[in-house]
Amino acid sequence: MRVRSKLLSLMHLDKTYCLLTVRHVKISQTYFSLMDIHGNSSMNDVQMYCFLRLVTDLKKDEIYQLFDMLDVDGSGQLEFSEFFILVCLLIAVQDHVEKQFIYRHCRTIFGLIDIDGSNTITPDEFRALTYLFDFKKRAMNEIFYEFDISGDQELDYREFRLFAMACIDKQQELEKEMLQKAEEMREKALEKEEKKQELKERLEEKGIIAYCVIQ
Repeated sequence: MRVRSKLLSLMHLDKTYCLLTVRHVKISQTYFSLMDIHGNSSMNDVQMYCFLRLVTDLKKDEIYQLFDMLDVDGSGQLEFSEFFILVCLLIAVQDHVEKQFIYRHCRTIFGLIDIDGSNTITPDEFRALTYLFDFKKRAMNEIFYEFDISGDQELDYREFRLFAMACIDKQQELEKEMLQKAEEMREKALEKEEKKQELKERLEEKGIIAYCVIQ
């Protein structure tokens, strides 16, 4: 997921607790009130869709899935407390502090992902949210079963917390590998270009010498 909001880019989470400051909470409340066109102190799925289409690159089905997750009480509406979680999550992704955010609010994230309320997370449940935290499927699959201590192909809260931290570390490792490969390709391209330029200069030099000999 990519966040592309000028307003959110001016807001940041508290470094200690990974929550909005009092000032930014007030800004969020004002923003929420402006979107509350029905005056019932809540947002429906259509309003949520318009908001997230404006500030992120999430697809339609991803937005509605996220709405269902945030709508904990199943009312079909998001109150400010639920919108507050969403804003914090967006800013965490925007500022690349997903690891700190998940660590500080692991219980909340666990509850959101646990769609069936079984108090465990299956690979499919977690995979459905890879778009949210930009987890790569490869990174997740490589280490998921390492933390499934009970061997039941599900993660309880304790296992999930360890898994989430490791998954982000693995993701960063993969991104580092990709950057290294890109740098190697760039260096090879530069080296190839230098050789071509050197060959061109040699050919031009030989051409001048040959011309002088003929003259």
